[in-house]
Amino acid sequence: MPNKIELEVPEFTKYERSLLWYVIAIIIGVALLIYSIITSNFLFAVILVLITVIIIIMSFNQPRMLKTVIDPTGIRIGGKKYEYSKFKSFSVIYQPPEINTLYLEFNMPLRDRISIQLGDTDPNEVREYLLNYLEEDLERDDESLSDITSRIAKF
Repeated sequence: MPNKIELEVPEFTKYERSLLWYVIAIIIGVALLIYSIITSNFLFAVILVLITVIIIIMSFNQPRMLKTVIDPTGIRIGGKKYEYSKFKSFSVIYQPPEINTLYLEFNMPLRDRISIQLGDTDPNEVREYLLNYLEEDLERDDESLSDITSRIAKF
């Protein structure tokens, strides 16, 4: 077993969007905006505009590559260090060619999970390494709903 596992992971997944994707997104966005105005739901209209601005800004941003190290002291992602005691469990979802993801569940219920795209890293190596420090969540057998939605909608 290696002393540590090092990998470079993107800060977020950047999806390639076709012209058709943008046309459909604009049609749906305009339809929802008209609906919010007709129903006098101006908060919904503001939220739609904010989501649109975020998508436009993110489409121009390139993800930074974050150095990730899994070692006996914990997991470091970029400049942030997480000790194993912070986590309840982990799971590795591997469904080639698209999905090779490590999920880390925090002990605290209000804290969201961390998902790390493993890329070309061998998921079995990561799993075997983490079994020495964390419990594996064997019930998780698919991506999180937010990851599925992001991948399908290309957000």
